[in-house]
Amino acid sequence: MPKVFVVGNVSLDLVLGGIPDYPAWGTEVLIPGYVMRPGGAASNASLALAALGVPTFIVATVGTDSLGGEIRDHFAKRGIRVDFLHLCPTRQTAISVGVTNARTKERSFLTDLGAQECLSREHLEAISPLLEERDFLLLCGYFLSPGLRIPEVRNVLSGFGQRGVTMLFDTGWPTEGWTEDVREEIRTLLPLFDYFLPNEKELEGAGGKGVVLLPRKGTIVKQGEKGCTAYTRDGVFSAATLPVAVTDTVGAGDYFNAGFIFGLLEGYPLPLALRCATTVAALNISTSPERDSLATRNALVTVLFPGGVPQ
Repeated sequence: MPKVFVVGNVSLDLVLGGIPDYPAWGTEVLIPGYVMRPGGAASNASLALAALGVPTFIVATVGTDSLGGEIRDHFAKRGIRVDFLHLCPTRQTAISVGVTNARTKERSFLTDLGAQECLSREHLEAISPLLEERDFLLLCGYFLSPGLRIPEVRNVLSGFGQRGVTMLFDTGWPTEGWTEDVREEIRTLLPLFDYFLPNEKELEGAGGKGVVLLPRKGTIVKQGEKGCTAYTRDGVFSAATLPVAVTDTVGAGDYFNAGFIFGLLEGYPLPLALRCATTVAALNISTSPERDSLATRNALVTVLFPGGVPQ
C-alpha cells in the first residue's frame, strides 16, 4: 500500500469548553471543562489516517521537553511512524489554546510556535530516500512553518511531484493576513501540487476563484456543514456532509484531508473520495473530546456503503 507523508505543525492543543463570547480584558469567565491532546494540522491528519489503517509518516518538530516525548509516544502507540519527528533542542514543544464559541462551535487559537519554527528544508529532504511513485505527501499548516517558507523548498517539492508522488497542500491561515505578497507566494506554490485544500475563507483570501485551477488536478473547498466543492478541469463536483452532533470542530479540516487521501488511495472516483472526506471529518468531530476513537476504515465503509461494499 502506498505511504502518506504528512508535513506540518505539531503542538499540544488545550481546547477550552465553549463560552458565549470572548471575555473583556481584566475579567474572568468560567468554562465547562477543557481537553488536552496532541494537535496541530499535521498531528490531526496523521492520527486520522492511522486510524483508517493508512501507513503514515509524520514530518514535524517537537522540543526535547517531556511534552515532546509524550506526543511522540502518543503517535507511536497509534501506529504513526515517527522516524521523521525531529527534536529541536533550542525550543519548547509548540502549544495552542483553542477558544470555542458555545453556540456556533467555531474556534480561535492562541499559539506559541515553539519547536515548530525549527522545521526546515533539510527535514523535508530527509524523506526523499523513502518516497516512491504512488506515495502521497500532504503539506499542511504551512503558514505555521516559517522554515519552509523559502524559495529553495519549491525545488524540493517540485522534485517529489516529478517522481509521481501525489501532492496535497493545505495552507491554513497566514498570521500576517492575506497580503498581496502572501497571495503571490501561494500562487507560485500551487502549480507544484495536485490538490489545494482550503476552506471558503482561505480560498477568498488566496484570491478567490481565480486560483482554483492552479493546482495540477483541482481545488477542494471545505464548506463546513455544507460539505465541500471540488473545482477540477473535468468539472465541478460537490459532496454533502454527514449530519452529526458536534463535540468541537477543532481539527475538522485536517480530518477532511485524511478522508480525502483515504478515498484517493482506495482508487475511488473523485465524488466518492469527497464523500470520504466529509464523512471522516463529521465522524471525528462528533466523537469524544479526547479524540480517543477516531473513525476506522470499517466505520467509514459502513456509512458509505450501508448495503455492503459493491463488488
